[in-house]
Amino acid sequence: MKTMIRLLLVMTFILGSVSTLSAGEKGVAEGAPPELAHWSKLIGYWSTTEERLRQDGSSWEPSKDADWSFYWSFDGWGIRDDYMSPPASEAVEDESKRQRGTNLRIYNPTTEQWVMTWLTVQSTTPASFTATSTDEEIVMLSDIANPQGFFGRITFFDMQENSFEWKLEWSKDKESWAEVYKIHGTRKPK
Repeated sequence: MKTMIRLLLVMTFILGSVSTLSAGEKGVAEGAPPELAHWSKLIGYWSTTEERLRQDGSSWEPSKDADWSFYWSFDGWGIRDDYMSPPASEAVEDESKRQRGTNLRIYNPTTEQWVMTWLTVQSTTPASFTATSTDEEIVMLSDIANPQGFFGRITFFDMQENSFEWKLEWSKDKESWAEVYKIHGTRKPK
């Protein structure tokens, strides 16, 4: 069943049949799982500042900023977001170097988990995650290790009307985690 849901998500990306609605147009569909409301604070358009842990682990350094937009999808039954780094307003010499990615997220009430797929222009394989959520935080876990052997844990937290925090942690054993990347989101003016 999990594989079938992921296949459906990937096919939706490929066929381009995902309905995206801007903030406030529709919202959570009547009858949809109430957990979709956990994403409501993020619906809209954001600018991010980002930082990463230096490879030697000694300190944090600035990384490329991004534009990040969250939408209701599947007519209010899911969430889609689009990420672009550096932001569209920043010129780059080679457009193929600009990271463009999209997530599609649906909630499975049977397992009480989110099923998510991340796809980028540069990737050849979609990344899949499962997640849990509350009004205070959303915690995503990667389903498979990256090529370096690390599992990822991504947490959205301190989600406010005009700001949010995000962190990426890595682990080889899914027990001890090291924070390696941070994103600070600021809502764009309407």
